Amino acid sequence: MEGIQVISRAAAILREVGAQPDGLSLGKLANATGLARSTVQRIVDALEMEHLVQAGAGGVRPGWGLRRLGELPGSGISQELRGALYGLFEATHETIDLSTLSGGEVLFMDRFLSDQSERAVPAVGAIYPAYTMASGKGLLACLSNDEVAALYANTPLQRLTTHTVASIAELLAQLDGVRAGAFAYDLEEHALGRSAIGLPVGVYRDVLLSISVVMPTHRFDKQRAKVEKALLTCAERCRARLMELQAA
Repeated sequence: MEGIQVISRAAAILREVGAQPDGLSLGKLANATGLARSTVQRIVDALEMEHLVQAGAGGVRPGWGLRRLGELPGSGISQELRGALYGLFEATHETIDLSTLSGGEVLFMDRFLSDQSERAVPAVGAIYPAYTMASGKGLLACLSNDEVAALYANTPLQRLTTHTVASIAELLAQLDGVRAGAFAYDLEEHALGRSAIGLPVGVYRDVLLSISVVMPTHRFDKQRAKVEKALLTCAERCRARLMELQAA
């Protein structure tokens, strides 16, 4: 019976998260479900390990695993781009992310985890400021410099590592490069030991989209040329599919 009770509580939390995809605090989840905050915290941690929710500064939101089940608005575009994403995974065998922007944070819409014994996987409870991540920089590059500056006007850039971009001016310079066709990079800016390369792929029904390949830093130099070539191919496939969908 205890196992059934845990499942019931987890389902209650998922229902609330699904109904409020922009994010709920642990306190609000506790109030909505009638559960103790400590209980909500334990269940959210377990759900995040299964990628069913994503917890961060913006609260608890649907994770890519839940979106893949096809129960949430916006999951359709993940399905449409999954073939291209899988092609990128097959070419690199690293972790592949399809992401969008939620406030100033990256929200994962779909993911293929690396099948290598050592792989880059975000830790449970991690936060995902867009300016620290390759996927996030790809998304921010879809905005104007004024929009990016306004996004972080009241929130100083938090340095997650010593490599994290330190100022808006430095960030905007990187974004100008991405807009001009350069790749977006995360060279241990989000977490030590992990690096990533990303590209924006466009906008679908007002949803910004980017793709990225995340890997352990020690494989970065060896994988870089292959990953960049595969990323370009994937981005072209994604953009072509978005154009088809928008023309339909």
